[in-house]
Amino acid sequence: MTQELSRSTWLEVDLSAVQHNFEQARRAVGPGVGVFPVIKANGYGLGAVPIAHRLAAAGADGFCVARLEEAATLRHAGIQHPLVLLSGLSQGAEEGVVALNLRPFVFDPGLLPSLSRAAGRSTVALFLKVNTGMSRLGMATTAVAAAVAQARTLPGLHLLGLVSHMACADQPDHPENDRQRHCLQTVLTQNGLTGSQVSLANSAALLSHPDNHFSWVRPGIMLYGASPFFPARSGQQIGLRPVVRWSARILQVDALPCGAAVGYGQAFVTQRPSRIAILPVGYADGYNRLLGNRGRVLLAGHSRPVVGRVSMDMIAIDVTEAESVAVGDRVTLLGSDGEASIDVEEMAAWRGTIPYEVLCNLGERVPRFYV
Repeated sequence: MTQELSRSTWLEVDLSAVQHNFEQARRAVGPGVGVFPVIKANGYGLGAVPIAHRLAAAGADGFCVARLEEAATLRHAGIQHPLVLLSGLSQGAEEGVVALNLRPFVFDPGLLPSLSRAAGRSTVALFLKVNTGMSRLGMATTAVAAAVAQARTLPGLHLLGLVSHMACADQPDHPENDRQRHCLQTVLTQNGLTGSQVSLANSAALLSHPDNHFSWVRPGIMLYGASPFFPARSGQQIGLRPVVRWSARILQVDALPCGAAVGYGQAFVTQRPSRIAILPVGYADGYNRLLGNRGRVLLAGHSRPVVGRVSMDMIAIDVTEAESVAVGDRVTLLGSDGEASIDVEEMAAWRGTIPYEVLCNLGERVPRFYV
């Protein structure tokens, strides 16, 4: 952590909080249900490798990724757990799936023969992905019988079971949740797969719909301390711990008269003699441009407004009411400072988006430190 002193902006990722949130998922599903943390998109922007190592030690049954490159990064880092390829098998990816020993979601039965050929003398464990209502990757329910027969006949393939994805799990009372579950159960029964491995639940479903747990679950956003529900509410309300604190150090403090314009387009004009502080963070770091004249930061435990437009590398904050402020002072953009906090749901609301996007958009040039 001493390296942070030389940084202008940085992230602290609390791995103990990630583990706590994982354990919340484990408790929610109980014994006998596998928990495969979703660490795609570089662990939702927070660092897939250190998170994978921490959760592997905490008892994760495997991990979920979206792309071959993400799987390769984990394998090269020494992660030997089962890796599920959520985005499925695409044409040309067969060799990579075999080389990395992945468990792909197969949504196109037409790719099963090429996967069999790529397997050679090895065996590829796979899931068939069924469209139960999401209509975003997945074979029709009427195509499952033929795909099951093919997967069981072709050499080098081992069919583990079926998977699907819920469209409205973030709205626990939505009738589509029950309809999708019943659809999947019907497909399982009709194809003699009731004893196979089945997965339907993401973070929202595993927390709100025990009937959707099936064989294994796929917690994602909850691991990173954010609520999976919509409208969003703080993850702390459902027993989750915040994972990330994003900080920056003040570059400059300037005293401006009433009527002074700040930033591009002069989008903010002081209405009184003001003190304006400049922070070395902008939209290139993931501090979205929509937060201009809308976002807030924490300085010495107090909330201060972002004023003017967000630049590529800088933002301005109004510190007129701060008792003392100096170059080098630490400012919190996301996370806690004393009794005050800005959680990821709040920042998402300022931007009119969801917590997933806030985390995934944190810039690569912002260094991560693991607590």
